[in-house]
Amino acid sequence: MKKIFIGLTILIIFIIGIIYSALFTKTGNNFVASYIENKVNDEQKDVELKVNDFTLTFNTINFNATISDDSNINIAGDLEIFKKRVDLKYDININELSKLENLINQKLNGPFATTGTFKGDANFAVIKGTSNVAQSQTSYDLKLADFEAKNINFLIENAKIEKLLHLLNQKSFAAGNLTLKGDIKDANVSSLDGKITLNISKGKLNNQVINKDFNQNISSPIYFKSDIIADLTPNKASIKSDLITSIVDVFTNKTEVFIDNGKILTDYKLDVKNLQKLEGIIGTKLYGNFITSGNIAMNNGIIKVDGNSNIFDSLTKYSVKLVDLNPEYVKFNVANAKIDKLLHILNEPVYADGILNIDGNITNAKPEVLAGVIKTQIVNGKVINPVANTVFKQNLKKEITFKTDTTTTLIPNQAITSSKITTTLANLDIKKAVFTFKDAAFNTDYLLDIPSLSNLYDVTATKMRGGVKINGNMQSKNKSLLLTGNSKLLGGVLDFNLKNDDLHADIKNIQIKELTHMLYYPDVFDSTTALTLDYNMLMKKGKLKGNLVKGHFLPNNFSTLLNQFAKFDITREVYETVDIDTNIDKLVLSSIINMKSKNTQIDVTKSILDLEKSTIDAVINTKIKKTQFTLNVKGNTSKPKISLDSKDLISNQVNKQIDKNKEKIKEKLNKVLKGKLGDDGAEEVLKNFKSLF
Repeated sequence: MKKIFIGLTILIIFIIGIIYSALFTKTGNNFVASYIENKVNDEQKDVELKVNDFTLTFNTINFNATISDDSNINIAGDLEIFKKRVDLKYDININELSKLENLINQKLNGPFATTGTFKGDANFAVIKGTSNVAQSQTSYDLKLADFEAKNINFLIENAKIEKLLHLLNQKSFAAGNLTLKGDIKDANVSSLDGKITLNISKGKLNNQVINKDFNQNISSPIYFKSDIIADLTPNKASIKSDLITSIVDVFTNKTEVFIDNGKILTDYKLDVKNLQKLEGIIGTKLYGNFITSGNIAMNNGIIKVDGNSNIFDSLTKYSVKLVDLNPEYVKFNVANAKIDKLLHILNEPVYADGILNIDGNITNAKPEVLAGVIKTQIVNGKVINPVANTVFKQNLKKEITFKTDTTTTLIPNQAITSSKITTTLANLDIKKAVFTFKDAAFNTDYLLDIPSLSNLYDVTATKMRGGVKINGNMQSKNKSLLLTGNSKLLGGVLDFNLKNDDLHADIKNIQIKELTHMLYYPDVFDSTTALTLDYNMLMKKGKLKGNLVKGHFLPNNFSTLLNQFAKFDITREVYETVDIDTNIDKLVLSSIINMKSKNTQIDVTKSILDLEKSTIDAVINTKIKKTQFTLNVKGNTSKPKISLDSKDLISNQVNKQIDKNKEKIKEKLNKVLKGKLGDDGAEEVLKNFKSLF
């Protein structure tokens, strides 16, 4: 037993001797210094650590090292290892933190320097120091109990935001001054007590960096400042913050952060005093102001937002739920929004006013399982004629009112809409319009009902009467538009299709008499149509070609004039086909018309009809049996002036009368002239007289 005790004693003394030799002698110190150097330098090649001095005794320590010849770490003072007591001074000066990335496993940039003291023992210790981090004036005071932070005081004054971003390996998105002050009396979460304040002044965004990284086009400078106050209580931080910028102000009166579970509850208010300043960010010029406020709850990846707004002078409420930043549901109600305010905000001329109501309930906002209903209503809508006339180059005089009721049902990848639009001009009914989100394709039916064409006069500048209904479909995909339509019109059928800017229409069996009646033109001719129209909507030019079938003239000034001079009733003539070839240039129609019956042939080689001015200028070459003459039609289409070149008609009538009374005329001539003309003299006189016509 005695031998065992003596052996253990010797072993313990030997171990203590080894430890003493390894730690507290010059040889041991050199060994430790070399070990530290090798450990750091062998594991990476970016920096080189050189320990200039490492001296450790029972009571003191001195450590001085150089990193890559331009950074220094110096720690010196009393160190009583066995009593766990320290009284140290430290001085750390790193010229470039990026060189330490492999050592600290984090990319930092720029210089860092701090000096201070570390005093105390295992039960209580104090760390005090200063730093110039991010060109600030920084001081800190940490009190440790059992080597855990118990009380923390710090002040980072006038740190440069751009330097902080560079330090944290972030791009210089902004510049300014930041002051952060903390007074934490108890850093234990369960008994947390303290206060933290943050102030940002002279803040300015770096437009050049933001535009490049976020694909923006911000040109105007954006300034900002902020004040944040956080009160720390057991397991919770209560925060009040103000962020004032040159484009939007953001306020939170009470934000609660629950530290144990990460739950966050906050109110908010966003105030945009001038929406025009957002143009560089959103890419659209807006006008007016915008305010919204509400509450946000965040917990375990779930975010709920409930808010309200006065947008468009409305009473708007909304509710949104996000799960892992993906929308789950969206609910909103826009009540009594003003259409004139909407147009003003959207930078559009205020050509209408009225009330807009929208109610949306998107029960599932994920595109693959999209579900919901959106109802839109416009009431008391009215066009503001002076503005509309200027913007759309119209001449509106009568009041135009409108209202709409629209319901949109959302299903996966599609929005299906039914809508009814009622106006004093026309009504539009859409039973099923389908928009596909994946390829932005749109397909819809429609029924356009114009109960009274006379109401369109201000728009078309053409006097019309009657009504018309057109139904068809519209498709839009890959920037291509196809519009088709069909109408039973004026006893016939109108079929048309519009491919982008090109309109093609077939006009069949329409009654010309009903058409001229609709257009307030005189009843001149009646037939059925077989016409084709090709027209470019962009160029406003086109061609109308085809035939009028089985036509005949109606009693009118034209037929009366012919009957009077030619003793011919043209209304009895039937024209099997009338060839029409018309060039259209905006509202001016230039036509060539050829028509032939059993006894007549009529050629219109020059006809100009101006629908905007309601004027006509036509030259009608007419042949009735063997008699030819020309009619000129000119003036207002409702009552044009018709003039007749009557030379042929008069010549024909004179010749008929001479031939009929030839013998009587010759007898009178011979009697008057007493035979001086000879036997053939009277005949020659009549011949010469007829040649005058």
